[in-house]
Amino acid sequence: MGTAKKNAWRTWGGRILVASWLSAGVGCGASADLFVEEGLASERQAAGSTYEAESAALSGGAVIATDHAGYSGSGFVGGFTDGNKGNAAAQFTVSISAAGNFDVTLRYANGTGSAQTLSLYVDGTKVKQISLGATANWDNWGTRTDTLSLGAGTHTLRYKFDTTDSGNVNLDNLTLSAQATPPPAGSGPLYEAESAALSGGAVIATDHPGYSGTGFVGGFTDGNKGNAAAQFTVNASATGNHDATLRYANGTGGAQTLSLYVDGTKVKQISLDATANWDSWGTRTDTLSLGAGTHTLRYKFDTTDSGNVNLDSLNLTAATPPPPPPTGSGFVYEAEEQFFSGGVAKESAWLRDFSAPGARVIFTVNLDAAAATSVGLRYLNNSGTNKTLNVYVNGVFALTTTLAPTGSTWSGKTETLSLRRGLNTITYQYDSVNTGGVDIDALTVVNGKALADRGATVPYQELEAEAGTTNATVLNPNRTPGTVEAESSGRRAVKLTQTGHYVQWSAPQAANSLVVRYGMPDAPAGGGINATLSLYVNGTKLQTLNLTSRHAWVYGGYPYGDSPSTPSKPGEWDPGPHRFYDESRFLLSSSIPAGATVKLQKDGGDTAAYYTIDLIDLEQVEAPQPMPANFVSITSFGAIADDNGDDTQAILNAISNAKSTGRAGVWIPSGAFNINSRVTLDNIHLRGAGPWYTRIQATNIGEHFTGTGSNVKVIDLAYFGNVVERNDGADRAAFEGSFGTGSLIQNVWIEHAKVGYWIRPGTDGLYIVNGRVRNSYADGINLHAGVKNTMVSHVHARNTGDDAFAMWSDGAINENCTFRHDTAQLPNLANTFAIYNGRDNKLLDSVGADTHYASSGVLITDWFADLPFLGTTEVRRVTFNRTGGEQTVNFSMNAGAVWVHGVRREISGHILVEDVEINDSTFSGIKISWGKGASTNPPVNNHAISPVTLKNVTIKGAGAYGLETFNVPGTATCTNVTVTGAALGGLSNHNNRYTFNKVSGNTGW
Repeated sequence: MGTAKKNAWRTWGGRILVASWLSAGVGCGASADLFVEEGLASERQAAGSTYEAESAALSGGAVIATDHAGYSGSGFVGGFTDGNKGNAAAQFTVSISAAGNFDVTLRYANGTGSAQTLSLYVDGTKVKQISLGATANWDNWGTRTDTLSLGAGTHTLRYKFDTTDSGNVNLDNLTLSAQATPPPAGSGPLYEAESAALSGGAVIATDHPGYSGTGFVGGFTDGNKGNAAAQFTVNASATGNHDATLRYANGTGGAQTLSLYVDGTKVKQISLDATANWDSWGTRTDTLSLGAGTHTLRYKFDTTDSGNVNLDSLNLTAATPPPPPPTGSGFVYEAEEQFFSGGVAKESAWLRDFSAPGARVIFTVNLDAAAATSVGLRYLNNSGTNKTLNVYVNGVFALTTTLAPTGSTWSGKTETLSLRRGLNTITYQYDSVNTGGVDIDALTVVNGKALADRGATVPYQELEAEAGTTNATVLNPNRTPGTVEAESSGRRAVKLTQTGHYVQWSAPQAANSLVVRYGMPDAPAGGGINATLSLYVNGTKLQTLNLTSRHAWVYGGYPYGDSPSTPSKPGEWDPGPHRFYDESRFLLSSSIPAGATVKLQKDGGDTAAYYTIDLIDLEQVEAPQPMPANFVSITSFGAIADDNGDDTQAILNAISNAKSTGRAGVWIPSGAFNINSRVTLDNIHLRGAGPWYTRIQATNIGEHFTGTGSNVKVIDLAYFGNVVERNDGADRAAFEGSFGTGSLIQNVWIEHAKVGYWIRPGTDGLYIVNGRVRNSYADGINLHAGVKNTMVSHVHARNTGDDAFAMWSDGAINENCTFRHDTAQLPNLANTFAIYNGRDNKLLDSVGADTHYASSGVLITDWFADLPFLGTTEVRRVTFNRTGGEQTVNFSMNAGAVWVHGVRREISGHILVEDVEINDSTFSGIKISWGKGASTNPPVNNHAISPVTLKNVTIKGAGAYGLETFNVPGTATCTNVTVTGAALGGLSNHNNRYTFNKVSGNTGW
């Protein structure tokens, strides 16, 4: 590090002080190096002029205040509250000595927890809506800089809380600074940093060797956080993608960040890896889409950055097109669309920051047939040396890939991997033996195929009974809770009541397995009955199917009991006997050809009084998976398949042995293995032969797998519980606990558990993919009380006893969790999807269908916890079919298919509903409401739900309204929201309290 003494201006409170420090470059030391030179704090002219907000022209309710610390001058301006929406404004009058470009920096506080907006007017004309990021609290202040072109003379700059804004900020002051004359346009492709426009404390220095040109730029120090910037003016000769390569030094020992602005708009935060020391230089390349002509690229030390780097130069070149895919017909899986964790960050079109062990991206890919397959990775390695990552296929180590240097251009690396039919995961991971340090753009897989547009990609074909051919009774649609029709897929089914009754289908594909969803009578005292049903293929009986109603039928009040004598409970829903259906699965004695007639028939030996057939699944199951190399089998420790013994200790001993001997994991072969107590999982790989072959059978309530640490893998097995009623005290989930970092659960099938997955705090970066949750007695999947950066994808949940998929913030909020490409079908109670509070959580590319009671397609609410919604909660590219239901017990109202409901506090985080299809809703398509609705004129609620964005939403058919509000203020911005077939009308806006800003394309309401 250099030792030259440097000076720079620093503003503290209302005074301008001269500060000094010992620098690397110019001031790349830590903030602890700063000290104030006593006696030099005389008033002097700053680089810019500051205008106090309390001296501005205030209107519309904007007022001067002093009740928060840290302001400059004699106060700050508040009053930008919801009550003053559309009116509150502060107008500054500024004077410009010469025309030019000016940085207008607004100092503000925003303690709401999420970004808020105001509108900026120049000389009476609105020029933009500005976003003001959250500050730590109301006593902390941030800045927002906008670049304006102003002529010489006097101008007015007005910050107004427009009707399209979210407001709720305080303003302290405005600083106006002229930008330095930029270098001539087109002086590249190499642009020296010392010729850039420098501001906010960024200065030219020469005290470290190795720079190009006449110097480098420093001053990106903690003392200049939020201000220091270098702006390059560049010329793009043609429209297209351009690689902007920044040469920098970072001797801090760890990666540091800056923010990159293009033409005044922030496009990303960039990470600058450590260089060997302050005399060594590295490069960082970002691909930008630029039109032909002149542009500004600004690298700024924002308040959210770590700074402390030196900049040498910027090189702009036309981006090299991606390499061709490997030989064959390749399908491209974009990296930014995949699951990633371990510090990896998403750019607009690729992934970066594979900079430490644990960094990984997991590609989920799809094939029609198992094969040794060519895959091509598109990557960028601008380090100048070879870099390595480990590659895993379906959780098993495959190889170490070496990624050669690429300079500033993207390149490709092809490998051959053994992939299975259907869904596979291919992981590129930075392990402790690797060097990482690359960016990843995409993976091309020869003979790969697209995933389902919406919902889970599944290996079977689902066939509805009412769509088949039958000589029995077809039940007519009925949504009344407590009826068998209401619990049926599509609200219809076929009931076989006499010998010779059948229902049959034409097989759309070859299959060697069958799942039947059916209903049979209960025993008089509960506990279910056993009976058979006959399976025919092309008119010939293939086999007798053994069925049971042991896991159907519940009684009494919530949470219901297995016995018909279970009493009702005051204030709890009791529709009478219900949960009519269960499922059974069968590997068939011979295969069903494509196009064959598949028939279920009640023969003379099939003794149940009736069989209600809802649907079947036909699947071609692959052969069992073999044990991978370096695994240890549980049979080596005493586990015996298909007996009545308890295999728990054998599994635990195998896990202990694998850890102590350095084995890759634990193997559970084909067969049923019993567990009678908990199996704890941390830093272990547990693997089976496939969910049709390896079956973990829980022999009592409460036995399950418990996550207690990181790096857990559970792959290719089934878990069958023995639960017959919901017991919130004793019962446990099939998988619960904290799975730390770096965990993966893949291709797991869960039946008859209380809950499929109950994921707890401490989990940060779990991926659950390609699974089935069937016939649980409570939630299918619940991310609970502080789970972070976790994704559930391609999971199909059916007949759950509570929310099929839930994110429940409780005590602590869930952050950046995603349900994506999931299917939720027939929850017996509650919602297909639910998001309870949290920050930046998402429901994407999914399908929800056939809710029953107390239910929505998606419920967004603070019902269970007094916690905020922060950031943006997203519901995008989702289809809801026949969702919504009664909520009379809890809220004395009916639920919408998409229901945003406040109970405890204002919901002020952004709610985004985009590209959503809402079909045949039981009640209203979209509902925004507050509290309980027993009265048509309840006490007025002033807790807003705002802002809400509804974009490209199609509502086709609704039992009530297309859109409905109840007792709630707020604002929704609506674009292309269409309503058809709503029984009671397009819109019901209770007392006209909610504001809908209709932009364009809205019809039917």
